[in-house]
Amino acid sequence: MLDRQLFGDAHRVVVFLGKKSGKLSAVAYNARRSKKRFGASLDLFCKIDVQFVDKGHGGMPELKETTLIDSHPGIRADLISIAHAGYLSELTSSLLKDGQGANGVFKLLSVALGMLDSSPMNNSQLRYYELALLDSVGLAPVMDQCVSCGRNSSKKWLFDLDEGGIICDTCPHGQYSIPVSDSSLRFLRSMKHQNLKEVQEGAKGDVNECRYLLSTLIDQHVGRKLKAREFLRNLAHGK
Repeated sequence: MLDRQLFGDAHRVVVFLGKKSGKLSAVAYNARRSKKRFGASLDLFCKIDVQFVDKGHGGMPELKETTLIDSHPGIRADLISIAHAGYLSELTSSLLKDGQGANGVFKLLSVALGMLDSSPMNNSQLRYYELALLDSVGLAPVMDQCVSCGRNSSKKWLFDLDEGGIICDTCPHGQYSIPVSDSSLRFLRSMKHQNLKEVQEGAKGDVNECRYLLSTLIDQHVGRKLKAREFLRNLAHGK
């Protein structure tokens, strides 16, 4: 379960990520009025088995039956884990189009939620998830060479948001460019050779720089700032 929204007085529109279907939105009729019908299976972060009726002709599918597989109770017992899971869910739902995300993203999110069931993620693991998700939807930033001329060495680098990658010091760059250090680039490149569970916390300066770069890139693709990221930031600052 990625998201759920009110629909009329008694219904909900639910958004989930299916192993075969990818991202899918469906109407759960009377979900608010009758808790017996779906129970706790429509709570966020739940892993469920679903049956739905495809209305066809552009109509939204109707959710008919759900079976709860895993509610991830460990996530719900820790506020930071809740915040991390909320961020990953909103990020995934926001970047995916309907039908996207089958198999690869489904596995990525399943592993992440399983980890959060035991403990919160470190900041580097959150950056890994962002990069892996961007890569899965064809939006991975180019970090190995200049996107303009192909050079792989430069005295300084800029990340050009419009071009979606790094620009060397001899090539012109767009208006929306962010300075990025060599150490941060090495940190981002190293993640290509790891999986989510292997990622260790990086140097604070590099992680913070990469967080700003990736969040700015994601906001540009999504067209807005993610609410769950703001909640995470407030939580970190004790607000």
